[in-house]
Amino acid sequence: MRQLFSVLAFALSVVVQTPAQVMSLNQCITYALENNLTYANTHIEATIAREQYLQSNRVFLPAVVGGSSANKMFGRSIDPTTNTFINQDFFSMNFYVDSQLDLFRGFARLNSAKFQRMQMLIKKENAKQQKIAIAFEVMNRYYDVLYFNRLQEIVQNQVELTAINLQKTEGLIELGLKAESDLLEMKAQQAGEQHNLLVARNQYDQALLALKNLMNFPPDEELSVSNEDLDVSADLIPIPELIYNTALQHMPSIKQADFNADAAQKQLSIARGELLPRLSLGAGIYTNYADSRREYLNPGNPENSATRTVPFKNQWEQNMAQSIYLSLQIPIFNKWNGMTQVKRAHLQRTIAFNRQLEEKQKLYQLVHEDVQQLQSLRKERDMLNAKKDALQEAYAVADKKLQQGLISIIEFYTAKNQLAQAEADLMRTLLQLKIKDTTIRYYMGEVEQFSKE
Repeated sequence: MRQLFSVLAFALSVVVQTPAQVMSLNQCITYALENNLTYANTHIEATIAREQYLQSNRVFLPAVVGGSSANKMFGRSIDPTTNTFINQDFFSMNFYVDSQLDLFRGFARLNSAKFQRMQMLIKKENAKQQKIAIAFEVMNRYYDVLYFNRLQEIVQNQVELTAINLQKTEGLIELGLKAESDLLEMKAQQAGEQHNLLVARNQYDQALLALKNLMNFPPDEELSVSNEDLDVSADLIPIPELIYNTALQHMPSIKQADFNADAAQKQLSIARGELLPRLSLGAGIYTNYADSRREYLNPGNPENSATRTVPFKNQWEQNMAQSIYLSLQIPIFNKWNGMTQVKRAHLQRTIAFNRQLEEKQKLYQLVHEDVQQLQSLRKERDMLNAKKDALQEAYAVADKKLQQGLISIIEFYTAKNQLAQAEADLMRTLLQLKIKDTTIRYYMGEVEQFSKE
């Protein structure tokens, strides 16, 4: 019975366990974008800006309002149908439809529409910029996971090789071919490597948790990353000026600065337009009803003085009035507020132009720095490749010499540790080179998952 229970418990644990989800770099970026609230808010802001832009175009349409009112008057008041004083209670109603169209407002509406269009484009570029920032941050965290995963593999291999050599040494000691001190040295080396393996695993776990947090991936669920191809583009000599000029055409930060400068120019035009006269055209239609308006029941019979309230339909038609008007408003003096707004807009435009130039200067410097780092990493990669190959040969020779008793155990482990360090350094450099190469290709508009909206 106990055996049956154990089998059932094991089967249940197998069913409950969820296999680790394996994701590529692009999948991690997509997941992070889909679950990032800040990125979602940038799209909402872009949608709001688009609606504001559409509304700025609707102001060219005429405004039409309609309304009515009902009144109950008591005592002495003015009869709305005759415009004379009467001393009686009565009920009245008014109806109107009024329309107004601005003919000229100093081009304020036109410039406002252009300003809102710039704001809409700024929000769109802001969403792209947020997407790029998240993508690059995920890429860095992703490669951290790859690095520490590879590091623990290297250390694990070191531990396994030490265990094999430890067994061989124990056999040689039994045959009297090795000293007991060599065994103690190996055990000390084994303890150190096991500690290094524990540290590498902890670093891997921390890197994986940082990636999960950035992606908003459930921390209690398993996640594995696939090994990315670390090959980079051909080692062509990058031309900073060409990269810079290409990046100017599509970098969201540059386009935001350009749109902000254009928006500041439109704000200045709007402020200047407020100093000009305004001309508007209006028209309306009105009617009213009052139960104080009376008519004779038999107007053809002078002796019959009986009256009644004029019916609503008749008053609606008889009291109908229309109007059309032109309105001209000329700003004469408004406590210098208009001129203050113009000066303020002019200074804000200067600030926007300075920031536009500043963004281009930052990009220019960043491109040159990244190109220089790319070239340095290429040289470092080639040097480390050669170093690793040489140390591999040195380790193979040291292993044979150790078996022949020609070198000490300390010399052997020195060669072994140097090879492990070279492999780790090469892996780190390859990942850094991949990130820098991706950055350069992004400047050139060649990285689709970053540039495509």
